[in-house]
Amino acid sequence: MKITLCRPVLALLLLLGSGAAAAAVQVQFWTMQLSPFHDEYVTGLIDEFERLHPDVQVKWVDVPWKEMEKKMLASVAAGTAPDVVNLNPQFAAKLAEFGALANPEHYLSEQQVAAYLPNIWKANRFEGESFAIPWYLSTTITIYNRALLERAGASVPANFSELLVTAQVLQKKLGKYAYFPAMDGSRPLENLAATGVDLVGDDNSVGFDNAQGLAFFRFNRDLYQQELIPKNVLTEGHHKAVDLFQSGQVALITTGMQFLQTIETNAPELYGSVDVAPQLKSPASKSNVAVMNLAVPKMSAHKDAAFQFASFVTNHRNQMALARRIPLLPSTAESYRDPFFQLPENPSVVDRARVISAEQVLNGGVLVPPIPKYSKLKTNFVFNLQSAMVGDLTAEEALQRTSDTWTLFLQARDKKVRATGTGDD
Repeated sequence: MKITLCRPVLALLLLLGSGAAAAAVQVQFWTMQLSPFHDEYVTGLIDEFERLHPDVQVKWVDVPWKEMEKKMLASVAAGTAPDVVNLNPQFAAKLAEFGALANPEHYLSEQQVAAYLPNIWKANRFEGESFAIPWYLSTTITIYNRALLERAGASVPANFSELLVTAQVLQKKLGKYAYFPAMDGSRPLENLAATGVDLVGDDNSVGFDNAQGLAFFRFNRDLYQQELIPKNVLTEGHHKAVDLFQSGQVALITTGMQFLQTIETNAPELYGSVDVAPQLKSPASKSNVAVMNLAVPKMSAHKDAAFQFASFVTNHRNQMALARRIPLLPSTAESYRDPFFQLPENPSVVDRARVISAEQVLNGGVLVPPIPKYSKLKTNFVFNLQSAMVGDLTAEEALQRTSDTWTLFLQARDKKVRATGTGDD
């Protein structure tokens, strides 16, 4: 029997149907430069999440790495920020400083929070408040040219004191450089922290205004003035260090294990001589770990759904799937019980790099924590360090100027926190 609906009834049904579709929550998800290589992975995550949560739809937007900060700041200012966004801790901390990010501990259960490595979860805290969920991690290791060191009769350095000796031997015997201390990013501050000092003390004081900090300024001055490092360290960054390593001019680089793939592709004749060791650091220092995270802006109208999605993306199973795709590391504790992070019977250099990196993540931490006015402080530090290297300032003067500037910024922030009553006091 054929049933014919009158127009008013049909219109009502269509209206109800459109209302049901509109009831679905849409979560906008921004990532940093994952497309097109990880389209299948990301769309697979979204499809699975939407299957488990039919009342939520996820719209994925991939943003070029260099545009993320500008685009994110503009979206916050315009009130159009995404619901979930992939950020690094320093930039996320800048947003947290202005109260722009929601605290995940207000939306996740204690069990969900406990799934992440405690030392990594702490990296996403600013003035006692969590501001993001940790996602994938990286940690620098020492990648070295075994043949070059053997020709010079030099050993792989474990710390910066040994590095100075290795640099002297290589320069004297082969006219080669041991190291290229890149000055871009947070690397100079990471290297300082790797000597065993805290950048900022518990009382918001300058943690490196001491003998260890002075030794670091002197060490870099000596490397430069004794011509044990290339002159262009003042103007070139990490990519130049990789180029010089691949061309055989530099014996070792400190970088993430992911660069092994770059070396194998760009310098296959060198790759057979490449080996790995733990990152350069003082015995008193923890290994440094870099954290990428997922944050939810406070202005999101769908914070519950946003944190559900962020928790799903960063769970053990999904992080392990990502770690098997690319040489990065998960932030979930359970992941490190997986055989993937144990040495196989005949390990390759990549296998050894993965195990070293995993051990550093478990025993390390974020040595450059979220710091107020981080960009200005970093710029000041690098400027004074380079001034000491070229001889415009003594190491003592460079350290003093750096400490004076950092003290002004840190004390100004401390006074503001006390005045507004938002600090721990």
